[in-house]
Amino acid sequence: MTHWSITPVGGPWLVVLVALVLSLLLAVAPSGRPLPRMRRMWLLALRALTLLLLLLIMLRPSRVLTETRRLPGSLVLLVDSSRSMQVADSLDNQSRWTVLRELLQQAHEPLAQLAKIWDLRFYRFDERVAPVTWKDGRLDLPDLPEGDQSALGSAMEEILERESGQRIAAFLLLSDGAQRALAPRDLAVQTATHLLVDENIPLYTFALGKPALGVQSDLRIGDLLVPDVVFSEAPLQVQAMVGLDGYSNQTFRVQLLWEQSDGSMQVVDTRELLASSNQAPVSFQYTPEQPGEYKVTVRVESPAGELVTTNNQQSTFVSVLKGGIRVLQLVGASRIGGGPGIEPRFVRRALAAHTDIQVHYQLLNYRQLRLNYRDRLRAEKYDVLMLSDLDASALSKPSWQIMADQVATGAGFIMTGGLHSFGPGGYRNTPLERVLPFELGRAERQSFGDSPRTDMHLPGPLKMLPTIGSLGVHPILQVQDGLPQTLTAWQELPALDGANRFPTNRLRSNAQVIAQSDRSPAASLAITGAWGNGRTLALAIDSTWRWQLNGHGPLMRRFWRQVILWLAKKDDLQNQHVWIRLDQRRYQRGSRVRFTLGGPDQDPVSERPFRVEIVRPDGSRQALQPTRLPHSALGTNVWSGSTTETRQPGDYQVIVTTGEQKPDDKSQPLDSKKASLDTATVRFTIPNQDMELDQPAAEPTLLASLAKQTPGGRGLAPEEFSALLKQLPSRQEDFEEQIVTQITLWDRWPILLTLIGLLSIEWWLRKRWGLV
Repeated sequence: MTHWSITPVGGPWLVVLVALVLSLLLAVAPSGRPLPRMRRMWLLALRALTLLLLLLIMLRPSRVLTETRRLPGSLVLLVDSSRSMQVADSLDNQSRWTVLRELLQQAHEPLAQLAKIWDLRFYRFDERVAPVTWKDGRLDLPDLPEGDQSALGSAMEEILERESGQRIAAFLLLSDGAQRALAPRDLAVQTATHLLVDENIPLYTFALGKPALGVQSDLRIGDLLVPDVVFSEAPLQVQAMVGLDGYSNQTFRVQLLWEQSDGSMQVVDTRELLASSNQAPVSFQYTPEQPGEYKVTVRVESPAGELVTTNNQQSTFVSVLKGGIRVLQLVGASRIGGGPGIEPRFVRRALAAHTDIQVHYQLLNYRQLRLNYRDRLRAEKYDVLMLSDLDASALSKPSWQIMADQVATGAGFIMTGGLHSFGPGGYRNTPLERVLPFELGRAERQSFGDSPRTDMHLPGPLKMLPTIGSLGVHPILQVQDGLPQTLTAWQELPALDGANRFPTNRLRSNAQVIAQSDRSPAASLAITGAWGNGRTLALAIDSTWRWQLNGHGPLMRRFWRQVILWLAKKDDLQNQHVWIRLDQRRYQRGSRVRFTLGGPDQDPVSERPFRVEIVRPDGSRQALQPTRLPHSALGTNVWSGSTTETRQPGDYQVIVTTGEQKPDDKSQPLDSKKASLDTATVRFTIPNQDMELDQPAAEPTLLASLAKQTPGGRGLAPEEFSALLKQLPSRQEDFEEQIVTQITLWDRWPILLTLIGLLSIEWWLRKRWGLV
């Protein structure tokens, strides 16, 4: 398209004014002698032409050429190919997938017309995104949708990244609208929709399938809470949440099944559950007798006519350890009727990090003095007795006597520092006085509410440092590999708040000072001893919690573990076998399973290579190469690994073998190696639940709300698909740009030469005719 335009200098009024002035000058006759009529007409004509040319230049005329050009763009069509599209809830009991394919087939002509305007991009999604080819009016879609997940949000985000170099005219989505995805493909659909809004891309959604018009009748086992590690002959609590949708006021049996030695599952507990709400908790109790690894299953009976039964049970695995170390932690209140201090809580948490240590905690707040604790001490049979800032008046004298007798028969005993520990706690002339590794003096009692006695307590800050004997430091204090590293580690620990004063001149004959303060003269802070067959420890400090808060948690946990292991006479327990640990025992299909494994710290890693193999439910095997961890609170010979090959539902087994393998048996599976190799195994399970079909209802409301958020987007019925395709060509105006070319005529060289020529001719004629 072409048109002319003028842009007058100074505006049109200035041009008019100049034209008037020039017209007046044109009317002025030449001065001097009179000229013949013809000559006067020539001069008048030259002036008129010059005037017109000047006016033309002042008007600045231009020729404007306008050209419309189509910009490149694309149209994205995304279809859902997950298994939920197999649900036959459409008209005439057709599956959602069948309806989708028919819609695309009927839209052959509109799609062909759109292909002339934009670049058509077709994709399908389930847990991943895959491009779909379009040829001769047909989309190359699978016969059946078989995707195990509906990662809609991640699919939209990925497509926008792929099409980042294109302008997208519209985004069309054909799906049931329900996202059923696992990490890391579980990006929220709302987040992906915001990306469309930012790019000004309209979203058109077509919901396939019916929404849940009522509650779908379904019994299912939801959360299953079972400890990963328990101890034999100790009661085990198993808790589960039972979903009871659609079965109001009916009673169902829920069973606890325990794996037997032959691999069969036996019902060990049963509960009757009344469906009075949509969810109900259920609790079981079972006492395992033999150590080992066992499968645990909670199952709810399936009523007749229930459509989905794969979620009627949940399973996991439990490791039952032999015995374990049982610790009784008796803690005194910081004041009468009050609560405990800070230290006992941190110590208990440090020990809880180790599954082979069970801590039984009891707070005594002195509201009732001289309690009779004999029955519990006789019944529980603890391996280690720990007293933390506990005054002797808390328990009766017979209770203290039983405690002393148990130490004499092999139990470990530790008393930690505090205002009411040792002599200040009134233990002189009690049965425990003989258990302590030093003699208590007279008049050491600390009354409740009084300030700490300076003769009985050391003020802080101070550090505890190991004493070095002929064999190095005591095993309790060996917190690093090698003596120099251990001493450095203790020097780097933060200072403590203070400690009890120990009478080093009244040590018993079997006592040994294993740690002192960093002050001069050094004060004893840790003294070991023995009473009968039991080991004893007097620990003057009560603020190791500062190690945890200042970034030395691994060392604190190792220290307290070694204290308990030494007192229980099991201080070499952690160095006996190869081991493996999982972060959990039940995973969703496709999840990453991470594990940690290791062996004795003193074994050279190069001489004990680890071999890891995973046995899948179908019997196939996967070999893995673990990676050594440079730093770990679990020790120095610690490795880690992971796998994502968890698509099969069922029970998996991880087998770890360490040791040298003979040349003639490399082809054999790990679990058939000779007994000379150390082997550890652990199992985990993948529930046989179908994410796509457990709750297959469509979500058209969600799709419509997402489309409405985008500029011009709409949620439409599937029947409107072809109609929308016919309307979309109107959007091509948004994908056109106009190129305007302006050609100016007044500033070109012919105009300048013409102006100069007219002025020159008039000057030459005037000179020739004697007018100048």
